[in-house]
Amino acid sequence: MKSFGEVLAGYRGLGPGFDFLRLALALTIVFYHVITADGFWAAGTGPVLWFFEYSLVPMFFALSGFLITASAQRLSLQDFLLNRGLRILPALAVDILICAFIIGPAVTSLPLADYFTDPGFFAYMLNIVGRIQLTLPGVFTGNPTVQVNGALWTIPWEINCYIIMSAMIATGVVRRSGISLLLLAAFFVTGLAVEQVLPIDAADGLPDDTRLQTLFVSRGAQLITAFLCGVVAYQQRGRIPMSRGLLCICIAIALAAMVLLDTRATASVGNRLVLIPALTYITIYAGLSRLPLPKIFRGGDYSYGVYLYHVPFIQLAIYLAPSVFVGSVAGVMLLTLVTDIAVLGVAAFSWHFIEKPVLALRRYALTGRAVAPAEGRAGEAPAALEGAGR
Repeated sequence: MKSFGEVLAGYRGLGPGFDFLRLALALTIVFYHVITADGFWAAGTGPVLWFFEYSLVPMFFALSGFLITASAQRLSLQDFLLNRGLRILPALAVDILICAFIIGPAVTSLPLADYFTDPGFFAYMLNIVGRIQLTLPGVFTGNPTVQVNGALWTIPWEINCYIIMSAMIATGVVRRSGISLLLLAAFFVTGLAVEQVLPIDAADGLPDDTRLQTLFVSRGAQLITAFLCGVVAYQQRGRIPMSRGLLCICIAIALAAMVLLDTRATASVGNRLVLIPALTYITIYAGLSRLPLPKIFRGGDYSYGVYLYHVPFIQLAIYLAPSVFVGSVAGVMLLTLVTDIAVLGVAAFSWHFIEKPVLALRRYALTGRAVAPAEGRAGEAPAALEGAGR
């Protein structure tokens, strides 16, 4: 039986299913966000569908940990940070500027003078540096949810993962799987301890120290867990078997959790000991499998653009035609179709005219040094989704 490492080497380091997997995850996230943005929040967090929220973005982060480790082992810290900055920031900045300067003024209920001078408008710009602000003044206030782009909540956690990887590069841990495994175990154990030890304040239902809860227990902490699982999986790729039997076990674990648990599991550390490794295995197995990507999508990595731009399109469609899209299953399906078509077009434009040209600049910045393959086509995941909520 071949290992992940042997299969990856047989494909010369380019898993044939990762392009398909990224786009499939991104489009599934679109469907889930249509459900929750369209007024069906209870259904989206209810039986079965709750697992979409639990699994999709962590799978992106596990994929990211696996593929980014491959390039991090080849790059200096300076080159790694340059790579990530050029991959993430340009498209993110464009998305934020479009929302703030085009969509916002077009739909806000405030006078434009009030809109452009509101502190919320300026706060929205800080999304570029990971200071998350999900609303704009007077924008989408009549929609079932007022968030302009709720998917941006993953940005700070993505930055945290890059900080972790930067430390691993600087210390050499990126090449030492034993220490990475200890780091993952320590993160698990600390999360369990924080979850058990810190009491919940009866007055407001919040823990006494929300910072520790956020870092080690929250839904965001789940993403760090998934990222570290992806890192360890790459480092241990020569020892992890590419086994259909093990894949079936992991799928069975995921299906059992989907049916037996509920949305409260998203912020529970204990289940992550089993579920996140299982989701990581499923993700990597799929990425190393021959999953054919339709020819029309082979021109670039559109998954990052899909993730970045889909929520504003969902919200804008609901704003323009609430009677068509809101309140029915048919509306959900139609809105999913409309959003998929629109956002794939925008994502293609973003890739060919923003992301890819910026990535091409790396050859000048890294002249004479090792350069990792272009992300999304040959070795690295798009931003978080990378996820996706990631």
